[in-house]
Amino acid sequence: MAKRVGIAALICLLCFGAANAQEQQPPPVPRVAVLPFAAHTAAPQPGLGLTVQELLAQQLLSEGMEVVPLPETRRVSGQAGIRDQARALEAARRLKADFVLFGSLSQLGQKASLDAQLMDVNGRKKPEVLFAEGSLDDLTGAAENLALQVAVRLLSKAVIADVRVRGNERIEADAILVNVESRKGELLREETIQKDIRSIFKMGYFETVAADVTDSDKGKVVTFVVKEKPTVVDVKVEGNDEIDDKDILAAIATKPFTVLQQSVVTEDVNRIIKLYHQKAYFNAQVTSDIQFPRDPRKAVVTFRIKEGHKLYTQKIEFTGNKHFSDRKLRSVMETKQRGFFSWFSDKGVLDRDVLETDVDRVTAFYHDHGYMDARVGTPQVEKKEDGFYVTIPVVEGERYTIASVDVQGDLLETTPKVKEHFELKKDDYFSREKLRKDLDLLTKHYMDHGYAYVEVSPGVKRDPDAHRADIVYNVRKGPLVHIERITIAGNTKTRDKVIRRQLRLAEGDRFSSTALERSNLNLKKVDYFEEVEIQPSEGSTDDAMNLHIKVKEKPTGAISVGGGFSSDDGLFVGGDILQRNLFGRGQYAAIKAYLGGETSRYSISFTEPWLFDTPLSAGFDLYDWYREYNDFNKDAIGGKIRFSHPFGNWSRWYLSYVFENAKVTDVDDDASLLIKDQEGRQIKSSLIASVERDSTDHPFLPTRGSTHSLTVEYSIPYLGSDSDFVSVVANTGWYIPLWWKFIGFVHGKAGYIFELDRENKPVPIYERFFLGGINSIRAFDWGDVGPKDPDTGDSIGGLKFGLVNLELLFPLIERIGMRGVVFFDAGNAFDRGEDFSISDFRTAAGAGIRWNSPMGPLRIEWGYNLDPEPGEDKSNWQFSMGVFF
Repeated sequence: MAKRVGIAALICLLCFGAANAQEQQPPPVPRVAVLPFAAHTAAPQPGLGLTVQELLAQQLLSEGMEVVPLPETRRVSGQAGIRDQARALEAARRLKADFVLFGSLSQLGQKASLDAQLMDVNGRKKPEVLFAEGSLDDLTGAAENLALQVAVRLLSKAVIADVRVRGNERIEADAILVNVESRKGELLREETIQKDIRSIFKMGYFETVAADVTDSDKGKVVTFVVKEKPTVVDVKVEGNDEIDDKDILAAIATKPFTVLQQSVVTEDVNRIIKLYHQKAYFNAQVTSDIQFPRDPRKAVVTFRIKEGHKLYTQKIEFTGNKHFSDRKLRSVMETKQRGFFSWFSDKGVLDRDVLETDVDRVTAFYHDHGYMDARVGTPQVEKKEDGFYVTIPVVEGERYTIASVDVQGDLLETTPKVKEHFELKKDDYFSREKLRKDLDLLTKHYMDHGYAYVEVSPGVKRDPDAHRADIVYNVRKGPLVHIERITIAGNTKTRDKVIRRQLRLAEGDRFSSTALERSNLNLKKVDYFEEVEIQPSEGSTDDAMNLHIKVKEKPTGAISVGGGFSSDDGLFVGGDILQRNLFGRGQYAAIKAYLGGETSRYSISFTEPWLFDTPLSAGFDLYDWYREYNDFNKDAIGGKIRFSHPFGNWSRWYLSYVFENAKVTDVDDDASLLIKDQEGRQIKSSLIASVERDSTDHPFLPTRGSTHSLTVEYSIPYLGSDSDFVSVVANTGWYIPLWWKFIGFVHGKAGYIFELDRENKPVPIYERFFLGGINSIRAFDWGDVGPKDPDTGDSIGGLKFGLVNLELLFPLIERIGMRGVVFFDAGNAFDRGEDFSISDFRTAAGAGIRWNSPMGPLRIEWGYNLDPEPGEDKSNWQFSMGVFF
């Protein structure tokens, strides 16, 4: 009996398992026939309907549906698009499909509309009308959208109705959702949800992340449930003496009122250590501590520091160097040994990354001097009690000379002339730097002739036995390129024409590298923009190029007041209201005021740089100028009308008319007779003509280039002037890059005044030449160099002068913009009847500091009188500081 009951129970269990297994079987996958789509486009596009068919079939397969193979479908339906329902159902029955998808593509401008029908072959479901839209050039997105709609209807897949976030307090929901892939309207996929959870967790702001999926009448609502990490309420730094709290806090990422992240705190420890290493504190130790004093959700992070003492690079030596001394090789490195200035500069601080690049610098130095096989090994750094000792191994190899230099490939008629300017010549020692310069010269030559895509590849063939090298430049010039279009973006204020007139290239012009560089330089020199970028791109044909100019406007107007001190004027205050780009037209307008201990100036100026849309500049100045000289005062009001026009690449001519009504007052009783004779009112009416050439690379801090000018002023009695003279002043200055970061500056200036009627219309005393001061000969005060009245000893200025300034500029503390200068000054002014003699030049030498400080430009210079005369000071301090705020 028991046996029968057990058999019966087993049979029931098997039947229940079979029934349950049958219930859990997934529904059958529908078989879909995708028919070719009818295409309706503005221009015939054969095969477009078949392309839509293929894209839809691929997308349906990726969604898990069975698709009738396309060759079989096309054999039954043909390749023409089908719109008729009866024909579509007939084809689907022949293909033994459960559903059929067919429709048409219609062009809407540059877009395409896919209009489709999905029909149940067995008639159990009503026909569905589907629609998707996308780009005509890329139909993938539209096909993916349409296939998604089919999948929802045939596979009963869930559609996401909304994606939300819950549990976030400080992190915005949008900031979280930007990291997830689940989107409203897409299918709900378990693998995507899990990937989104991992992505949110990787943000580092949450302790836990989960997903909650609920139903709504429009589909599934996905809610990501998060629990935020504690908040940092305070960050403290302890044990630091050499580096301020604000500098340390600025260097780390952990900030008050941010989410606590242990990984970020650990990174901050390394950031602080690196900050101390930059200051030569290589023994510094930093630890972190996280406390929750009042609330487990509010953290206080403390960084504790043990600074230790500074460790500098004490010695850098080389092994294996036979032809160059250690000192010579050290000179090309950025890493330096500890020196006298290390206490306030970065000299002697060891930076491993910089040391690695120094290996490349030394290697390049050897290659530039002909040692083509030279190798520089990894520096060995030994840390001792007093600092670091660095040893760098060198294998010099043999020195190579040039056997020949040739250019091959696509040659121009002018190529042989360019070859004459190559720096590498036969029998010279090989130099990688000269090779690079010659390569640039040749490339630029072709680009200036319109071959924008020229390719110049240098070939170096060595002869190890003879230690000789043959240089061959292979040229593939490419097409002759013209400018097709020029577009401008980012100019929210400045008008397009103001930008275009600075360009040296226009639509239709042949491309030129030099013109492109000059255009970029011109846009930077107008100083209207923070950023200027000219982006070349390919045009509609191989021989066309487009230029896209991107600019970022900068403030060009200012209202400023300030003050300072100078050795010429003493204490001064000043202010101005100016606009350098008035109404975006490039016009300049300014109202300025300056009040010093010995000088006051008030002026109004306006300049139109492109009069009548031509490069003719026009403007005017109105001024009121009062100045106290040693023996008299000058009070003048006047105005100037000026014109200028550029010519050549770097030059401009100027023409001005000046009218000034001046009054000489408060003449000392013991002043020179020359000065007393001019007491009273003086009217000057003059024409000024000048030419200038400026090829410097920066308007304020040039490092190369030159400036030259020649100015002629004619004070004309026929125009109402009380004086009759011609003044000629020539000026030249050269900025010359030297070794390392040293800049040489050579400046020369000379002038001559021709007296045309000295008895009746003499030269005004204030128009004569006075030398001395911070911008002249720095061992003397202003006006102390030049002719003096033999009876009174007063400075009366000269009718001719010469001045020479030689300067050596070099960085002192580069990160704050402080530079040092060593100078030599020589010059003198001479009166009527005195010969212009260089042997009579007064000379001075000295040094100084120049700093473009946050408070304004600062100059402190000390000049030593190299040949003092009786009663003269042996030296003089010159000081100038200004501040605007």
